[in-house]
Amino acid sequence: MHLAYQDSPEHFEFMLPPGQQWFSPKEVASVIGRTDQFVRDAFDNQKILGHQNNARARKGRERRRTYQIHREAVILFLLETANYRPKDFLARIEEILRNRSPQQLTQLQRYVTSRLGGGAIRRG
Repeated sequence: MHLAYQDSPEHFEFMLPPGQQWFSPKEVASVIGRTDQFVRDAFDNQKILGHQNNARARKGRERRRTYQIHREAVILFLLETANYRPKDFLARIEEILRNRSPQQLTQLQRYVTSRLGGGAIRRG
């Protein structure tokens, strides 16, 4: 399933360290639950987008490459490899909620209200 970046990138934001814009393959591997070799292979196959360089070697004589992967590229990879759209995820939660008891829904409402800072739930 290929998704556009506009398909709720914030759905995956919580997985990335706040404020960090650039990641190494090892850091990306930690986020997506794969090995850094997997990330380098995905980078080389343009499944994960980013930048590579070797500033110390002359052009054409590079041996070791340094990879830099931007935050947006990590989120794009997560969006493209998910077998659902973020709105599908929410639809499944709604399905689960339909069969909850009033007591369970009240507990969930308290939890959601506390997560929203005690304010009312806003509908968009």
